[in-house]
Amino acid sequence: MTKLTRDPLFHFLLVGGLLFAVLYWRADTDDSEQRIVIDAAQVERLGEAAALLRGRPLAPEELAAVVEPAIRDEVMYREALALGLDVDDDQVRDRLIEKMQYLSQNLADPEPASEAELLPFFEASPELFLIPEAVTFEQIFFSPRERGEALQADVAAALAALEAGAAIEGFGDRTPLQQRFADAPRDRVEVLFGTALTQAVFTMAPARWSGPYESDFGLHLVRLLERRAARQPAFDEVREQVRQVFAEQRRREANEAAYARMLERYEVRVEWPAPGPEAAL
Repeated sequence: MTKLTRDPLFHFLLVGGLLFAVLYWRADTDDSEQRIVIDAAQVERLGEAAALLRGRPLAPEELAAVVEPAIRDEVMYREALALGLDVDDDQVRDRLIEKMQYLSQNLADPEPASEAELLPFFEASPELFLIPEAVTFEQIFFSPRERGEALQADVAAALAALEAGAAIEGFGDRTPLQQRFADAPRDRVEVLFGTALTQAVFTMAPARWSGPYESDFGLHLVRLLERRAARQPAFDEVREQVRQVFAEQRRREANEAAYARMLERYEVRVEWPAPGPEAAL
């Protein structure tokens, strides 16, 4: 018997027998459960989509050829469900979760907020609308790869020339970075250039070239043109932003309320693992 169970042919016949049994059971069920209906509206949608792709109306035999794959897909789908192929399948599970989130959340925009709602929201959360400190500056990039051992000397020579009044043109190497940044907030500068240059450009005196400062790209000379302090805008200045933030908050609250209603239908029990030796110390 042990030899038989190891035989690949035995496994093939066993699986085939199980599939046959399931299909036989399916064939013996109620006819209404086995009926596949492709209604007129679905046929029309399939035909319109195919006609759009071909650029002309479909002949009857062409329409039939378009409908046949829909029938095939439905047959395959139902047979897959009958065989339990959707069970314990992470991809199917993730797709169902995604569809349920789509159906239960963010389907409808909240009702437009009134002025009486927006102004108190703005006054209660001024930090959400703070216009951050920003700088306008110029930078000249010097590439370590292109200049090699001459890098430091080239930067020093350029800085001396610029301090003496030389025009910015003709210095530096090509880079995807802009040469001039206008009203750039701190977080944007730091993402592009790193902490050292950011700290310098937000504290240096304007109009003078300074550096070099190192970034992930190479070395930079920097000249601050203008620094704008952070400020709290008036409501009228950011009315539309307030409207958008308020609507997004309402949407999040509606999503959480929808989830809470679904959660009420379940009893949730979490079986936490026993603490290990390290956790017990």
